Amino acid sequence: MRIRQISTVIAFILASTAALFGQSTVKGTITDADSKEPLVGAAIAIKGTSKGTLADFNGMYTIDVPAGATTLVVSFVGYATKEIAVGKETNLDIQLSTGVALDNVVILGSRAPGRTNTQSAVPVDVITPKDLKGFSQVDIGQILNYVAPSFNSNRQTVADGTDHVDPASLRGLGPDQVLVLVNGKRRHTSALVNINGTVGRGSVGTDMNVIPVAAIERIEVLRDGAAAQYGSDAIAGVINIVLRKDMDGLAVSMTSGFNKTDMKWSSPNINGTTDNFTKNITDGEVFQVDVMKGFKLGKEGRLMIAAQYNDRGKTNRSGIDNVPTTYLGSNGGFPGTPAGRNQDSFRRALIAADASIEKTNNYDRQNMIFGNSNAKNIGIFANGSVPLADDGEFYFSGGLTHRTGEGFGNYRIPVARNQQPLEANGALTYVNGFLPGIRSAIDDQSFILGIKKNLGEWKMDLSNVYGKNQFAFEVFNSGNASLANGVSQSVFDAGKLKFSQNTTNFDIARTFDKMGAIQGLSTAFGAELRTDNYQIVAGEASSYFGNGKVVSGAPLSVGGAANGTAVAAPGAQVFPGYQAQNQVTRDRTSLGIYADIEGEIADRLLIGVAGRYEDYSDFGNNFSGKVASRLKLTKDISLRGSFSTGFRAPSLQQRYFNNTSTQFVSGLPSNTLTINNDDQIARQVIGVDALRPETSVNAAFGVTAKLSSYLSLTVDAYQIDIKDRIVYSGAFSRGILGFAATDYLGVNNVNFFANAANTKTQGIDIVANSKVAVGKGYLNATLAMNFNKNEVTGINSTPLINSDAKNPTAENPDTWFKNRLFDRQQRSRIEVWQPNSKVNLSLNYSIDKLGVTLRVVRFGESKYVHNVDTEAKKADGTFWNTIYSRDAAGAAYIEQTFKPVFITDLIVSYAFTKELSLSAGINNLMDVYPDQIYIDPRNAYGSVDYNAGRDASNRGRLLFQPNQGGYNGRFFFGRLAFTLK
Repeated sequence: MRIRQISTVIAFILASTAALFGQSTVKGTITDADSKEPLVGAAIAIKGTSKGTLADFNGMYTIDVPAGATTLVVSFVGYATKEIAVGKETNLDIQLSTGVALDNVVILGSRAPGRTNTQSAVPVDVITPKDLKGFSQVDIGQILNYVAPSFNSNRQTVADGTDHVDPASLRGLGPDQVLVLVNGKRRHTSALVNINGTVGRGSVGTDMNVIPVAAIERIEVLRDGAAAQYGSDAIAGVINIVLRKDMDGLAVSMTSGFNKTDMKWSSPNINGTTDNFTKNITDGEVFQVDVMKGFKLGKEGRLMIAAQYNDRGKTNRSGIDNVPTTYLGSNGGFPGTPAGRNQDSFRRALIAADASIEKTNNYDRQNMIFGNSNAKNIGIFANGSVPLADDGEFYFSGGLTHRTGEGFGNYRIPVARNQQPLEANGALTYVNGFLPGIRSAIDDQSFILGIKKNLGEWKMDLSNVYGKNQFAFEVFNSGNASLANGVSQSVFDAGKLKFSQNTTNFDIARTFDKMGAIQGLSTAFGAELRTDNYQIVAGEASSYFGNGKVVSGAPLSVGGAANGTAVAAPGAQVFPGYQAQNQVTRDRTSLGIYADIEGEIADRLLIGVAGRYEDYSDFGNNFSGKVASRLKLTKDISLRGSFSTGFRAPSLQQRYFNNTSTQFVSGLPSNTLTINNDDQIARQVIGVDALRPETSVNAAFGVTAKLSSYLSLTVDAYQIDIKDRIVYSGAFSRGILGFAATDYLGVNNVNFFANAANTKTQGIDIVANSKVAVGKGYLNATLAMNFNKNEVTGINSTPLINSDAKNPTAENPDTWFKNRLFDRQQRSRIEVWQPNSKVNLSLNYSIDKLGVTLRVVRFGESKYVHNVDTEAKKADGTFWNTIYSRDAAGAAYIEQTFKPVFITDLIVSYAFTKELSLSAGINNLMDVYPDQIYIDPRNAYGSVDYNAGRDASNRGRLLFQPNQGGYNGRFFFGRLAFTLK
């Protein structure tokens, strides 16, 4: 139904263009006077009116002008504004001369009129239309990942819902510690909370990928704490997505691409040597269509409608399962050796017998899908305004997006009898096992309505924003082993997550030309009322059903008797559905008031002060403040700095999420119970405190410089201290919690949310821009760098968790409550799991109709740290955990440092006409992959000394980690763009 509705709207957009051609218009192209390069987004307006438009991706514009003499005002950041008298001309090409075409006007980070990003008191990156559409990436997260050095977003795999919503971070902090705005208004977050082993574990981010790229005019990234200005979540910074406001014209682009790569990896073999593999892969096909159309509303109103369809195919970069047996024995390892048998000879016989069954059944050991999930996304966004008399404006925007996707979990091998659905006669429904998957359906809606009006010398802005996100889970190609034999259900409705937010803002501002020694004093005051709602909706009963059903174990020989019994796992394999007792509906309201004042003294010293008070219905209040300043040392060199406090309220998702999910530990499934923070297990058995807000202190200092007419430079250092950071705990096993056999059937571990950590983030951002003449063309160069260090400075425990009874010194430290609360692997996800640096060098050379872009992105090193303490020693100096292979210094190989990765992109574009252009390119030109994950030689297939927990390769199948730009290899793409004015 949604696809039909959106298709109808697109058809209406295309058909309506005919109505424009009969009108009297002026059209042409706006270009750089020297390079003749089109100025994408240049503004052209009729002097003395609010009527205007923007140049498109080819620099083309069309504007209706009244009869008689008219003056057009043409402007673009960094260029001299030009006024042109127009008579009867219908075609008018315009050239603008550059001053320093390096800066972009920004509105983020200050409520004063826009300044350039080298004049602002805080660092702001501006992502232009050329950055958005010039490369192969087709969604916002991936575009920013390769453009903004302090931003990271990489697609995750085998992580349940997180396969379908990419977690994103700024300066290495959590997805929920960056605030996302659209047109300067707060955007709602996703309904999904990340609970698997990925970046942003335990956090709730904003799904920016639901916004069509065609709808975006620019993206502003504020790299500074801004809770005092914008409220909760803005600890790391703010991302403001500015929608296009084109008044007329039609733009259509089509992008198609695919991966064509040679994946190389190695694996130890039973002979003590290494097998090397190369696999030629073509996959990950992408097809995207963008349509943008502008309309007039009345005489001076405007409306932009943009629609996008994106179809992304899955990718797979998995290795070969090295588990000893798949049909006989036990899951993931060896069964006990029968009495009277030699262990090694028994295991060799078992492996040989199992191999014969594999051969007969043509079993494929490369049975996992590690890579991008497939996804189909269709969305439509609108942005417009209508003048109200001479001093007001009614504005509106909104969008609807529907995205479906399919991701996969771990393969269920036949020997794992407690996971296998059975036929009526007791035989396996899936003779060779099965690969269960999660089919997602994400629906996102957002609407903004507002009025801007002059009240004397004051400017008033009253707006209301509503946003809703729904994530529906469907499990497919699966089964529930607890259901009665012969029940052949393979598809399950596993339930839904829902989150909605309504925000009402009232803002009033005024700029005083001069007040005493202060020039351009900008004052702003406002209030915000926000209501949040979170829901968990249960799935069908069969998706989570479990009754303690006993099933027979796998035999130890071909045709042999069952080896013991096991209790069938409850729920659909890969994702047990949300249960009736998981259902919640919770609301929260918050009220905030703020003041923001900024002014300049003697045209040299800019000072801004902001304060914000917020009161929440469920936990109390907070006050945040900020001081920011910029001092001009010379006309072209300035110092800038800021100091602020901030906070982030616990999300409703973190407060109330609860479920049972299947998480794999050392290649084996573990049903994990997530309890909310108020549960008696969390409060009384484990002993954590109630959730409270995170608080932060941000300090930054920087230098901005225009070193010449062709070169600008900004350098900004920062430190962010966060107290009471909310995290998803480590796993508390049922054994150490003292569960009885009948308690929490099928649950192996318990996790929860807690304010468990204090952290410190330190780093430096360096951005340099240059534009120089080279031959007959012009070379634009950008060097952007971020160096970042995150450190956990303290663990917030409680007397009960720290008690001797919970941390017995005679036992392995891995069982201690104070280590389980926030274990070393959870700590590493903050400190070292993401790249510690990113460097982006982009070179664009344009000459006449031809453009060539070369981009190199260096993702710094990252590290894997195991959840088990590989370094813990007993009193006698021996290791508690002895299963790991170690180097000469005693360090376990399972803990691995991945060296930096260089990704090189090459794009060539050609404008055949003013209306038609073609781009083609290669992402990851050199077909680079990150370092391979270590596989322990003792886990070679056929080994009688096998233990999957010795390495982090998921039995040899997980070859690469995704956090250094992904691991899909080389990608070819082409894009055709057509513009009609």
